Amino acid sequence: MKIGLFADSHVCTFDLEDGRLPTLSLGKITDMLEDFRASGVELVICLGDLMHYEENAEQNEINIRNVAKLFDGYPVRRVLIRGNHDCEIFSKEDFAQKSGFELSPLCIDAGNGKRLIMLDASYSDDGSEYQPPHNDWTNSYIPPQQLEWFTGLLSDKSLDCTVFVHQCLDYSVEHHHLIRNAVAVNSIIADSENVSHVYMGHYHQGAESTVNGVEYTTLKALSLGNENSYMIIDI
Repeated sequence: MKIGLFADSHVCTFDLEDGRLPTLSLGKITDMLEDFRASGVELVICLGDLMHYEENAEQNEINIRNVAKLFDGYPVRRVLIRGNHDCEIFSKEDFAQKSGFELSPLCIDAGNGKRLIMLDASYSDDGSEYQPPHNDWTNSYIPPQQLEWFTGLLSDKSLDCTVFVHQCLDYSVEHHHLIRNAVAVNSIIADSENVSHVYMGHYHQGAESTVNGVEYTTLKALSLGNENSYMIIDI
């Protein structure tokens, strides 16, 4: 299965600090989808922060309709792993309905012994789910019930599993970007011995690392600078 990955498009009507240029993101997504179509991508996964909060509620509605329209023009299955900024705009149910994206946590069995597991770390460490309008992005957490679900999905050792999440599990990135219980999550991954790769967003510069013998890739933010940034993987 060919999968198209991107992260941190931060779609909104203004540019941000640290070199993020979300005013270019709709054009970048358009170009990305053309490449995905030409490459035969069967599933698109956004690794979070598809959108960026605007004070004007009507503009938020316009922004998400614009994104949905682009993806509706390329009818491929699409999944969003909600990032902290996505959670500031709409409830989970509203985001799914308005965007047309399936939302994590989610498991997709891709055939040929391959399993895709999308986690959701948009919770605070007290177990409460992120809600509009604002959350502490430095306090992300995967709650116990989801960790139990995750462990169960990894229990079939005949499956080669790939994990996707917005916030970071890679200890090499700046520590504010790490999931609060990253050590516990990484221990589950290491103990399973059947996770081949972990893909993340959130840390805009991107990163590559190996944790407990497993490859970890953090995608560079699509909104960063003038160049486009996304990835096509074959699983």
